[in-house]
Amino acid sequence: MAPASSVLSLPTPAAIADIKIMRSNADKMLSRAASLDVTLRPHVKTHKTLQGALLQTGGRRSTITCSTLAEAEYFQSQGFTDILFAVPVDPSKTLRCAALARTGCDFHVLVDNVAQLHPLIKHGRPLPELPWSIAVMVDSGYGRDGVEPSSDEALSLVTLVRSSPELKLRILYTHGGHSYDVPPGSIPDIQRVAAQERDSIVALAKRVPGGVEGVITGVGSTPTCSHPPADGLEGISEMHPGNYLLYDVTQMLIGSCTREQIAMRVLTRVVGHYPSRNTIQIDCGWTGCSQQGKENGFGEIEKYGSSASSNLVITNLKQEAGSVTTIDGSPLNFADYPLGTLMAILPWHSCAASHQHRRIYVTDGGDDIVDTWATVDGW
Repeated sequence: MAPASSVLSLPTPAAIADIKIMRSNADKMLSRAASLDVTLRPHVKTHKTLQGALLQTGGRRSTITCSTLAEAEYFQSQGFTDILFAVPVDPSKTLRCAALARTGCDFHVLVDNVAQLHPLIKHGRPLPELPWSIAVMVDSGYGRDGVEPSSDEALSLVTLVRSSPELKLRILYTHGGHSYDVPPGSIPDIQRVAAQERDSIVALAKRVPGGVEGVITGVGSTPTCSHPPADGLEGISEMHPGNYLLYDVTQMLIGSCTREQIAMRVLTRVVGHYPSRNTIQIDCGWTGCSQQGKENGFGEIEKYGSSASSNLVITNLKQEAGSVTTIDGSPLNFADYPLGTLMAILPWHSCAASHQHRRIYVTDGGDDIVDTWATVDGW
């Protein structure tokens, strides 16, 4: 079968993204990082593609953040020379991490507990001249992972890293994931979390005996990097957002972006009419756009090509099908949505939605497909 040249002929569900919007989003974040005098180490998990990563970095094959070793291995194979694996490392991953470090890539592993260091120390340096490059995860208020910056545990962890000849402290890292939990449109609250990120890293850096000269200090989530602290990022050398390349409905609602900055859509088609239930069925279930955002309609849904919010909402997703009705409960005009009608879902969370697809079809804002990006699969 010949590859589709138009989104109108794509089998659904399918993920599409607008190259003009992605390029604009990438350029704005690169400019913001430069204005804050920090290096942008973009997270690539949102799209998991080579082309998307190069947009984020401005073309350099270096200084990225990954969430899976599959991502790290792929981007290393594509010539990326500085990669942070930003999930606390466990013993099952030691050999793969060591193999990555031996490639010559500046590969960093993340820890937030002294127990995570013991398998690395036991394994020994990846190469005789190359100690493990260690990033210490700091909790800036998210409460998911990381050491509390004022704790004895934090100093014990840093001290062990610095005292072992097998290890080298390279990065102090935090992720303010609680920025996603602010009230809708509350930019000051996002900036407050951004300040917490900065202050948590700076606080720990000040406590480290001998200082942290040469150690990278990194902060960031897409909300906090879209709205950084008003008084800047003094003491910080890197920021690492990822979702911003595509953005999504979550980011729009909390104020990180506008609707016009959401680059991604999941396409689906109408496959059934059910007047007695006032619903139409679409051929996209949670395998096409994920289960996230169920309480918020899984994002937004509109007829493909529409430029404004519709009066439609997804009420339920099964594995390969979804139910759609009106937001206000008014009767559906089924004539407006004949079988085969192409619909577009603005995802609640683009990271989760893109993960459901093995490729992203890239458009230039119209119907034509200008490129197809293969995504990294697996862990």
